[in-house]
Amino acid sequence: MKEHIKTLSLIVIALSVFTIALIDLLKLAIPKSQEFPSNFIENKNSPGPAQNMMDQNPATNQRLSDSSLTTIDFAEEVFNFGDIYEGDKVTHEFKFKNTGKNPLIIKSAKASCGCTIPSYPKEPIMTGKEAIIKVLFNSTGKGGQQHKSVHITANTIPNYVSIEIKANVLNKKK
Repeated sequence: MKEHIKTLSLIVIALSVFTIALIDLLKLAIPKSQEFPSNFIENKNSPGPAQNMMDQNPATNQRLSDSSLTTIDFAEEVFNFGDIYEGDKVTHEFKFKNTGKNPLIIKSAKASCGCTIPSYPKEPIMTGKEAIIKVLFNSTGKGGQQHKSVHITANTIPNYVSIEIKANVLNKKK
């Protein structure tokens, strides 16, 4: 049985390496633009010029315009739980504020892993108001350093931001 697991692990690793190499080759084949469009907004959470040029805002399925966009400001974008034990379920609330001129509408908050579950307000957040995105991390079956992201899509500039959680998962308590 252990041999099957080893074989399966090696296959997964080989496929991962192949996929990474293929992605790197594709990046070389795609020419890079020397100029950014005038509507490109540089932000560390910005997914890049291609997404900022989209005609549709995924949060509202409407054309992007200054009359429907707003901005979001998180009190913190990364939270570290520190040491926790395997099997612990921990939560953190990320506070944010609508710092723009229009109501903030969050379309989705998607985690990078099934062990991480975000919950977010479904109603619009008015200008100047604060709200929270609650993130639950289930460490069952996890071990060592963990780093999970939650990707938030909204009617913001940029229309995609990420928040992150970290933890060091220790062996189960005895």
